[in-house]
Amino acid sequence: MSNGALNNFVRVLHAAWALVVAMVRFLARLVGLLAEGTKIPDTNDATNHAVRGGVLNYRTGKLDDGTDPYGWYERD
Repeated sequence: MSNGALNNFVRVLHAAWALVVAMVRFLARLVGLLAEGTKIPDTNDATNHAVRGGVLNYRTGKLDDGTDPYGWYERD
């Protein structure tokens, strides 16, 4: 290979590497943006379970079928 062809080859490799780095950064930011928009429901929120119905268990703070032997279902 001549010196000019070798220089051109190195420039092409540098440009390809820069393109790969830019694509990886773009995808990482895109994934971060999409993950930022998700909402994780609170497992202790009794309103999440209100659709299914049941009795409020004050020990757990959730609605259930009223058969928890350690739970209490009336206000003290």
